[in-house]
Amino acid sequence: MRLLCPYCQKPITVADSEAGKTVNCPECREQFAAPQLFTPPPTPYEAPGRPAWAPSPPPMPETHREPADRPEPMESRDLPELPTPDRELSGYRKMYSIPMRADVIRWIPPGAMTLVFLLTLFPWNGMYPGGTSAYTQSAWQCLFGAFSSDPVAERLMQFTPILEERVHSNLWLLPYLLLLIPALALAWAGPIVEVLKVKLPPNIEPYWKYRSAALGALLFFMFLLLLAQCLTGFGIQKAVEQYIDEQVTLEKASAKTPEEIQTLEMKMDGKRGSMRVRTTTALRLAIFLHLIAALAALGELGLALRGDKPPPRVAAMW
Repeated sequence: MRLLCPYCQKPITVADSEAGKTVNCPECREQFAAPQLFTPPPTPYEAPGRPAWAPSPPPMPETHREPADRPEPMESRDLPELPTPDRELSGYRKMYSIPMRADVIRWIPPGAMTLVFLLTLFPWNGMYPGGTSAYTQSAWQCLFGAFSSDPVAERLMQFTPILEERVHSNLWLLPYLLLLIPALALAWAGPIVEVLKVKLPPNIEPYWKYRSAALGALLFFMFLLLLAQCLTGFGIQKAVEQYIDEQVTLEKASAKTPEEIQTLEMKMDGKRGSMRVRTTTALRLAIFLHLIAALAALGELGLALRGDKPPPRVAAMW
């Protein structure tokens, strides 16, 4: 029998023995239920004992009439009960989809925040002349105004006294690092309670359903604190900028013409370029992981609000 696939809208041929069963479309590989075959109505019943001499009814004019219950051809049949596929997606032949499962997503925030905590021990900004880590600062060193130096670079540059005088603590990192440990504990609490079937105390159990929302809000707040710190600059960055400004203070005061101002700006950029002051990949990775952890926490909350509905899926079609 000839059918119209409800997914790709292409005519296909299905064996009559598959009527009423679930079949696969040979074009798009989607499954759908094949309709039952048409069964003609039974012949009219004649009452027994009809007299042989009974007159026959007058002949009816011959008119061609389709049986009342004869199905229409599939090409012209309207099937409102079948899903209408998206016209833009009808040309794809294959599809691969992954369900957004809550039992998987809840592991993303603790894993990401554990990596963020480890990244705080790596340099987040520093001076890298010639690609060498001459002077660097981790997140904890930025908080307390400390830094590390390379012995070879120090013998060549002797920049430690200059940095010691100008590197100060970064207050933006104080609330961030103070909240990092509670956020890490709150992120790990969800999977641990779920896997180990931990019985929550009675005073905590009513508020447990808000854990994902609280974690998502906390991670977004910490994400904003980290961005604010990046915009204001870290200790070594601000110290080097202050040092360069002090070196050209007299020239700034004497620069009057556009040519002199342009020359001064090029000179300052040359000093900055020679010192290679920059943030590190560890900092950028920490920012990215913060965002992923916050989105995963809010995704876990969204899945919890869906109740018994099937989880959404992320699909790739080609």
